[in-house]
Amino acid sequence: MTESEFGNQPESRLMPRRYKWIGRFILFSILVGAAVTAGAVSYTPYLPRLLTERYPEPRWPAAGTFATVEGTNSVSLKRDANSRSRRLDATARRLFSDKAGRALLIYQDGKLKLEHYANGIEPDARFNSYSMVKSLIGALVLRAHVDGRIADLNDPVGAYLHGLGDDKFGRTPILSFLRMRSGVIFDADDAKTTVGQGAKDIEKMRMNPFGPMARLHMLGLGDLAGRLRVEAGARGRYNYQNVNTSVLGRLLEEVYGQPLEWILSEKVWKPAGAATAYWRRHGEELPVTAYCCLYATPMDWVRIGIFLISNGGKERPFLPEKLWKRFLGQNLTYDDVRKGRYGLHLYHNVLDRNGEALQGPFSYMFGSRGQVVYLMPEKKLVVVRFGEQIQLFHSTLYSAWNSVHPKD
Repeated sequence: MTESEFGNQPESRLMPRRYKWIGRFILFSILVGAAVTAGAVSYTPYLPRLLTERYPEPRWPAAGTFATVEGTNSVSLKRDANSRSRRLDATARRLFSDKAGRALLIYQDGKLKLEHYANGIEPDARFNSYSMVKSLIGALVLRAHVDGRIADLNDPVGAYLHGLGDDKFGRTPILSFLRMRSGVIFDADDAKTTVGQGAKDIEKMRMNPFGPMARLHMLGLGDLAGRLRVEAGARGRYNYQNVNTSVLGRLLEEVYGQPLEWILSEKVWKPAGAATAYWRRHGEELPVTAYCCLYATPMDWVRIGIFLISNGGKERPFLPEKLWKRFLGQNLTYDDVRKGRYGLHLYHNVLDRNGEALQGPFSYMFGSRGQVVYLMPEKKLVVVRFGEQIQLFHSTLYSAWNSVHPKD
């Protein structure tokens, strides 16, 4: 058939050929898509679960698998007579509103001075800690040393953990993991800060579901055990990474022979008088995510703050005084804290703004969306803030103090 003859064929005779080619293209596309999907699921078997659970939710209940952190709810905090009626000052209200605040509680000098919640938020609402729980892991590592489970904080991590990482990893001191200076190569971004700007480590799973952070979050440290390595030139340089806390969590479970949720409950949560909380697991039968996602009420975080600034109380101190002061950064120089120092899994900074009544060093636990527990032992002050966005750190603390100690 000549070209002219082909061109003169009726439309009805050409349509089946077109449909045939379209059908082949659709079938080819389906097969390619199926192959890509199969490959992705093979490499990332957690992908369907990740799509279901999504990024860790800020409020309880949340999707996923959880372990229970047993509490007692046995500590009834004394309240200032005006704790419920006292209002935030103008600056505190603006900060709270502009950054989608959810709860702000102020405890000072033995009493709850102010308790403020956003509309629709009840006092028994449980919020995601995000990275705040890291600080409790740091405290538990110090307690393991006091309990004789860890002989020396400078011991190599390989003396207690086997089958993790390369030789350099095994020789890395526990203290280096506590200070986020282990030199572990985990991701390419080491431009992290101590004041919350930019994406924190947990947020990498939201940006790259195939990256190491997503694998750690969904499968746990065991999935990465053989791939962990330390770069000698990076050791000693601050690099905030969740994998450091994961290693410490595994270390605690090894030296105590108990799951991490039990250790936290027995050593901190129950002694502080906090209520039952829920801690995300990497999956069924897998450990909890040591670096993230403990769901508890703001009031329970006040109790934890009180526990830490009082060192567990005079009758049963949580840590020896020297080690307790070191945890709270009281061994650091003014220049160290002024620059925003990250210590033993706890942040440190200083208040020195002219014209403000509240002055001096403070420590704080921090989560990726602006969850903060401020600690000032000298002022007997604990401030707990939950919200959807990060607030200015110093301004939040100044305005909290001014709300309960108004200027004349």
